[in-house]
Amino acid sequence: MHGDHVLGVPGLLLSLSLSGRTREVQLLGPRGLRGFVESALERMRAGLTFGLEFHEARDGLELSMCGATVRASLGRHSAPNYAYRVEFRRPGKFHPERAEALGIPRGPLWKALQAGSPISVGGRLVRPEEVMDPVEVKVSIAYSGDTRPTAGLIDLFRGADILVHEATFSWAHRRKALENLHSTARDAARMAARAGVRYLVLTHFSNRYADAGVLLEEARRVFPSSYLAREGRTFSLAPEGLLLRDQPINCRVHVARLYPQDYRPQR
Repeated sequence: MHGDHVLGVPGLLLSLSLSGRTREVQLLGPRGLRGFVESALERMRAGLTFGLEFHEARDGLELSMCGATVRASLGRHSAPNYAYRVEFRRPGKFHPERAEALGIPRGPLWKALQAGSPISVGGRLVRPEEVMDPVEVKVSIAYSGDTRPTAGLIDLFRGADILVHEATFSWAHRRKALENLHSTARDAARMAARAGVRYLVLTHFSNRYADAGVLLEEARRVFPSSYLAREGRTFSLAPEGLLLRDQPINCRVHVARLYPQDYRPQR
């Protein structure tokens, strides 16, 4: 619940509302998140165009939400902090010939099976696994939040495609990292190596580093597949590896989209 992690949530929700979203938004976070968000929206007299559903994180939590499986594990920080692992799954291949052999007509019943729901045909229950291959994990993304390295987090991160890990300090300032219960870039790289992740993305840098390149160099000496998070940077998983694309953020265009009636170009 530290400010640098939650103060942007009400603004994000308002942006979604101004963009016309109507589908419910799910929020997962530490105890106190619901009270903070509801109070902030009430103080701003802001009504949303969609509903909110809150889930309170706890150590070992696992739930399905928004088409993904989410796991949470308690980190080690000055306030309760949870690290998360999100696994997006895709359904297995649908076999039309199996459905036809079972006498299932094309149309809504096929769609129901593809969506993972059992159906009834001629008084017989047909389950999705009878006409589909097993569900496949498409991609897994892990996020550390603010924390010192722990064995529990290594278990949570194990085998993830991408690990987004804080790297507040360099190894030269490791005493500061210990005092403030943060990680160095080397700590993050060691976690990535021990967990056997594919790629490491460093974030949450102290502003004492004018150039975060020093943190990247430190991490790559331990874990070569390390990258820096930057404003406007996109990471895409592809068969040939991790693809990076940088684009500048045009704040004026963003403001114009949200508040077209108030926006006036500046000379």
